[in-house]
Amino acid sequence: MKILYFVLFFYPLFNFQSQKLSRIDSLISTKDLENFIRNDENKINYFLTVDDKINYDRYCNVIADSLKLKQTWGKADFDNNGLTDVLVTGTDSEGAKTIYILDKGDHFESKNVSKGKLYEQCEFSAVKNNKIEYYSVKVLDRYGSLSKLIKENLIYKNGDFIEENPNPKRHNILEIEFITRGSHWDRSTTKIEIISNRDITWTLDDDEYRKTYFSQLSKEKFKEIIDLLNYIDFENLADDYSVGYSDAGTTTLKITYDNLKVKTINDYGGMGTRGLRKLYDSLLDLKKTSNNNN
Repeated sequence: MKILYFVLFFYPLFNFQSQKLSRIDSLISTKDLENFIRNDENKINYFLTVDDKINYDRYCNVIADSLKLKQTWGKADFDNNGLTDVLVTGTDSEGAKTIYILDKGDHFESKNVSKGKLYEQCEFSAVKNNKIEYYSVKVLDRYGSLSKLIKENLIYKNGDFIEENPNPKRHNILEIEFITRGSHWDRSTTKIEIISNRDITWTLDDDEYRKTYFSQLSKEKFKEIIDLLNYIDFENLADDYSVGYSDAGTTTLKITYDNLKVKTINDYGGMGTRGLRKLYDSLLDLKKTSNNNN
């Protein structure tokens, strides 16, 4: 009976301690959030002024008012680790900027969600169901042509926010060919080829030398790349993307899949979609985790 009494009396206290508020849970006001971001101990990579309403330019203000955004920040557990994260829109010397801050337990991870004025005239964000509702007016070309207001649902996957795909297909990926070419002033080229037996080849080429590396991906890394490729629905992406400025590098992605179907995506500036950018980064990072043989 004494043991039972001990458990019944003290268990709620232990449980309360295990559920105590995290640093982000305790943020109540915009001022709290601004102080949190500016606290050097938290090592947030951005210096933002956070207000109850963002002072956009006149064009973007009209859209912001029409969206009826209630606040400039919101909380959720984006990465599903049981700790509360936060999405916040503030201003810096360049104007409005949206970042997310993830609570990783022993540190905070922060990253920019906004693409910047070179790519988007306006951007607005809200938190809904552990996802980001992201609205933007995109810059279509170097002459300043603008898109209509676009809404995207962004989900945290593979260490970044990408466009949500609620029903990804499963293709049989036979070969991946990925080429990055420098701009007019940088003529270097990187080519990565991966085939279905997990063999991978890198070819590095510039004006001075050409070098080739061979390796084999682990099952885990290969699956990670294939799963991401299927998730971003590569088959239905556009064949061509282009940023609205000149002298950018070009990325080409060629996928051979299923019954020898081929999908080729040319991406001038490498900013096609968030999912594509994440795939590009993941492919380039493979060299760090593979055992290379010259």
